[in-house]
Amino acid sequence: MNTVTTTPSHWLLGLGLAICPWLAGAAPAGEVLVKPITFPAAFHDRAEASGALEPLDRVLEASAVEPIGDGRLVLIAHDKKVPLRVIETATGRPVGAPLVSPRFPEETPKSSKWEAMAKDSDGTFYVVGSHSGKTDDERSQHAKLFRFRLAEAGAPTIDDGSVASWRLDAALIQSLRSLGLSQTAVDQRKIEGLAIRETVSEAAGKPRRELVIGLRQPDDLVRAFAADLSANPAEAVELSLAPLFAFEPGTREGVRSQLTSLEYLPAWKGFLVVTTTEDELNAFHGNTLWFVADDRIAEAKGAPVQAEKLWVFEAAMKAEGLCILPTAAADSSTVRLLIVYDNDAHATHIPSRFQVVELTRTSRSAF
Repeated sequence: MNTVTTTPSHWLLGLGLAICPWLAGAAPAGEVLVKPITFPAAFHDRAEASGALEPLDRVLEASAVEPIGDGRLVLIAHDKKVPLRVIETATGRPVGAPLVSPRFPEETPKSSKWEAMAKDSDGTFYVVGSHSGKTDDERSQHAKLFRFRLAEAGAPTIDDGSVASWRLDAALIQSLRSLGLSQTAVDQRKIEGLAIRETVSEAAGKPRRELVIGLRQPDDLVRAFAADLSANPAEAVELSLAPLFAFEPGTREGVRSQLTSLEYLPAWKGFLVVTTTEDELNAFHGNTLWFVADDRIAEAKGAPVQAEKLWVFEAAMKAEGLCILPTAAADSSTVRLLIVYDNDAHATHIPSRFQVVELTRTSRSAF
């Protein structure tokens, strides 16, 4: 597949503007055009303006996002806090109080470390902790995976009766060791991507639902692992994980590219992956959007796949969340994405931001 990769030649860092790829003209067959619909905008910390300028949310570190219903609202995870935020997609304003459940982790300084969310075709949400930490205790506190639904009536709230949890840590350790990675690499494990892939099993002819996790570390390769949820595993069981795909993401300005988000795109039969670059001084060096097709995963048979580079963007921010926005369009060649930028506001003082982007593939045969 041929793709359009855009590396802007000029950056307006304060606004995060990039030169748009479609200005170069029409793409030949097989390319993917990337069109930013909105510029990256900061979230607000109140639903209504209180003066000439609306107050910005300078605390939120948006680490994950998924749409609610028709996409006019989104659910956002905060890297440092357990409650989930409901945000208006068009404005970045909060809607109602943050959402929490008595079945979620108790709020402590290191209780959740939410890093990724996913949503299935039934409207059920999944949220996962990083499973990372400098000590066994920290890793244990961050080893959370929850499934839940929102109440069907009224303002968005979590249906407490729908909340379930599973365990992943032992299976993740085993999977990493099976790949021959060192104990040092295993101890570096950090989840930052989560997706649901729903397909039909060719062997059984039945629907198959997989939970797919992506690792930020170890970062020798971008790695994804899958757990079969088709049989609806019982509460609190340890899920079984198997390696799904891996690829070499390279570096930007000498800084290693690391996975920060993962989303399955059914219409294109493959995964969208975001990688970012962050150095030891907490400075950012750009993000990359990739596509990993199902057929390339199957053909690789466990070997690293050739991921397609779709877009290089936003040199001064850190993209951490990605979701597909619902649209009424019947044409599956175009999809709209919402990207959220975490930006480590507590350290960098750069507020989190969000942006709508449109992808269009010019040929169905390209995948």
